[in-house]
Amino acid sequence: MHEGLQRACIQRNARLAKTTDIFISGKTEWKNVGGLFGVILTMADANASAVQSEKENKEKKIKKKQSGEPPHLNQSTSTKKAKHDDERARVFREAGLDPEKWLSGPDKVTGAPPTLPTLTIHGNRNLTHTIATARRFIFRKGMPIQIDEHVAAQQPDVPADGRDPDWKDESIQVWKLPIEPAIRDQSPKSPRKRPFDEFAAGRLSLAQNGDFRRNTLPTREGSGTRDEEQRRLVASEMFNSQWRLDALTETPLVQVPSATPMWIRSQDTHKLERYYPRDDGTLPQINVLIRRPWPGALVEQLPPTQPSQTSMSYIVRHYSQRGKFMPDKTKALKIHHFLYQALQQGASVRSQDGTTVTPDMVMEPSRTGGGFAFLDVPSIDHLQDLLDRPEWKMPRIMNGLQAMIWNLAPGVASTAALRSFISQHKGVEHIVAAADISANAISFESSAALVLRLNRIDWERYPIPIHSNVANYELLTNHLVDAEYISPHVASRGFRFQLEPSAKILFSEDPDLFFNAGAVLKNMPAEVLELANSAKSGVISNASLGKVPRQGLPSQDAEIICLGTGSSAPSKYRNVSATLLRVPNCGSYLFDCGEGTLGQLRRLFTAEQMTELFRDLKAIWISHLHADHHLGTTSVIKAWNDVNYGPNTRKEDDFSLDQQAIKALQISKHCKRLFLFSEAQMIQWLKEYSSVEDFGYEKLVAIKTYRTRDDPRVSSMSWNNLKVGFCTDNDAMLGSLPRLDSVTMLTCRAQE
Repeated sequence: MHEGLQRACIQRNARLAKTTDIFISGKTEWKNVGGLFGVILTMADANASAVQSEKENKEKKIKKKQSGEPPHLNQSTSTKKAKHDDERARVFREAGLDPEKWLSGPDKVTGAPPTLPTLTIHGNRNLTHTIATARRFIFRKGMPIQIDEHVAAQQPDVPADGRDPDWKDESIQVWKLPIEPAIRDQSPKSPRKRPFDEFAAGRLSLAQNGDFRRNTLPTREGSGTRDEEQRRLVASEMFNSQWRLDALTETPLVQVPSATPMWIRSQDTHKLERYYPRDDGTLPQINVLIRRPWPGALVEQLPPTQPSQTSMSYIVRHYSQRGKFMPDKTKALKIHHFLYQALQQGASVRSQDGTTVTPDMVMEPSRTGGGFAFLDVPSIDHLQDLLDRPEWKMPRIMNGLQAMIWNLAPGVASTAALRSFISQHKGVEHIVAAADISANAISFESSAALVLRLNRIDWERYPIPIHSNVANYELLTNHLVDAEYISPHVASRGFRFQLEPSAKILFSEDPDLFFNAGAVLKNMPAEVLELANSAKSGVISNASLGKVPRQGLPSQDAEIICLGTGSSAPSKYRNVSATLLRVPNCGSYLFDCGEGTLGQLRRLFTAEQMTELFRDLKAIWISHLHADHHLGTTSVIKAWNDVNYGPNTRKEDDFSLDQQAIKALQISKHCKRLFLFSEAQMIQWLKEYSSVEDFGYEKLVAIKTYRTRDDPRVSSMSWNNLKVGFCTDNDAMLGSLPRLDSVTMLTCRAQE
């Protein structure tokens, strides 16, 4: 569930609304779960709309039924239907079957409320913690979720032919394959976590004294450790709460945090009116009405956790399928056609001459269900544990396996151990996806085609997206044992695996599978190019240059790059909010960092340019906590951290950030730091998630922005509870910027 998955589904017209289960492979880290939150939000909204529509349709049918309208069938048709039903019931009784069981159907029109669809998310350790960290900015009521998190346990003795699946429904069976690295991560534990002791028995709710800043969570015996139960409840309340937006709670004004919307009831009209604090900052002894925070937001801090090195893979199998029904044999055995369906569903019946007929007498032999394995290997150290799994020698699991889909870290595909394993499984198709093998193909053709057309008009401002349609197939097949009998495939867009009616791999024959720049340019209207060239000539002429008022403009060579201008959710043509500011001889700055921002940067800059950009990146400014403005922050920080520090970021450096007045130049002189400006909830989210993955949080200088109680229109900044500012010429902020202020926008509660 990588960042950009939702946008890719929109591009490929792949619908996720009816998804009931999500299986997350690999380790629990942002590159594998970064797109999960956006997908859940979209699915929850779609399901809420579907449930509301179903409810309205049921109400219409019930009203129509209660109104006493005559049935659509005339009397003659109703009589024929009744006789037909009686005849079917007689045939089933004579065949030894219960008519009530085989002929009765559910009442389609009831007064029961529609059932909310449930989404189950399967994954590795820390999955629940990761979801719960987003409780302050993700809240939906339309879709309860369940989290099936892998817990390591001692395996009982398993029969040689195979073990039971870890999960199954009426369609598929799934076996989990957790693998561990040969060398465990020895990085020191973070010393900054605090014990989670704010929970007590009781349901998530406001404290009796009205102090909604407190938090309470229940615990249940026999449901795992206390910490696991607390995380599970937080995640549950994020998507299945009874909280209502229009429910207001009476609270003393002195207990209400600043910037909280408040109302009072007018003594004259008895209507609700918005209440604003006094200009002088005094707080009268009155009660105000405030919205009760949603339950997940009441939890101030999650129990600490530690990164997990376990990587999850899966084997997915279909059930054995019954053979083809043979109607000629049923006729020869004198079976009434009313009983055909019962025979196909496994029931034995009596023929007209009293002979018992079993399903195997009228059906072809059943066939083994097909399946595939999805194998995620995040490092070379994980490979051997996967290859040594006992499941590869279990017939119950392996029989019918048609394909192995490999998601490999760079360098894994060229190992002798993997090539030997592939050669041992000649009867299975192998599909490999790896950064050093797969083509760097365009995923969003619609947006790329638009940029390419604009490039013909202005090549300086609209560079062609960096991409390649060529895969490194030789790296996969070099020195492969029995290469003439094995033809592994490089994963590409359009690839599908079909389970029914027969298990097989489907490769797309779409000629537009890869982005075709030539075809796009061929359709570029000539008149548009003529107008563009004419306008460009006028701009660069000496006469035009003399009219441009450049004098007095600060940072005249600064460059503003829009990485995303979409809102709420990504679309074919626009990614969500992100803007890059590059100031020569000063630095680079990101304003908002929506999901997919890192991918947008990688389409704009080469690998060398990306390294230069991240060495030059000074600060990220998150305007507000709407998910479309910041879900790409983690991956950008991790990329910055990898460029400036490498993988081992928890080692101590010579300079320690303690509670002192911030001097940006002094910090830059002693050590490389990335400044982050946002609300306290955003900073707390990153801090809590940093216990799941070391993405570089330790190297951040996180500045909290907040509205003051004295004047909600004024926003202040603090670091480690110390009010700070960056407004002095002798201590310029992050390079040579003379001033940085935080301004509150009351319309969207954002700082800009």
